[in-house]
Amino acid sequence: MTLLKIAVTGSAGSGKTRVCKCFGKIGLATLDCDVIARQIVEPGRTGFSKIVELFGNKVVQKNGELDRAKLRSIIVDDSSLRKKLENILHPRILDEMVSLMEKAELAGKEAVAVEVPLLFESGMDKIFHVTIAVIASSQDLVARIAARDRVSALDAQKILDLQMPQVEKANRADHVIENKGKHSELFESVDNLYTKIEKEFLTI
Repeated sequence: MTLLKIAVTGSAGSGKTRVCKCFGKIGLATLDCDVIARQIVEPGRTGFSKIVELFGNKVVQKNGELDRAKLRSIIVDDSSLRKKLENILHPRILDEMVSLMEKAELAGKEAVAVEVPLLFESGMDKIFHVTIAVIASSQDLVARIAARDRVSALDAQKILDLQMPQVEKANRADHVIENKGKHSELFESVDNLYTKIEKEFLTI
């Protein structure tokens, strides 16, 4: 094995980004599918054109960029449009992600941790050696989403209701990390888990 590929998933507000940052501190290459998703829909990219073709100019801001909040509010209430949006995004995210992992491998990295919110829903779990689900209490998930997106608790719960239940993500993942909010505890959990993963995959 030349590059160990680790996927980090979890519900919105679970702390996936924090877990990936912990992996980064340990020395792994890290990638974020949300960042990739924003890049592939920048004005001038095919992803942007396809989305405007599907939703119309109402999802374009005055500065010419996508109005992500408007887009999110539309797909929350329309599962058919949400599926069509995913069909535009997922193949492009996957292509970009594979390309970036290849670059990490060429750079001599031993392992990469990739934040993939829709890991199991998109079928991307098949390209990883290890999958990790980050979980948190339902109260914490709602509070974090509400604070992050500046929405009500009710709207935060709506976002969660659209996603695969975190218990299912946990059942399907190879490993589970619980995020109780304390960074030192989270880093220790990630560090201990990576020691286990290293022994399993990288010890000769």
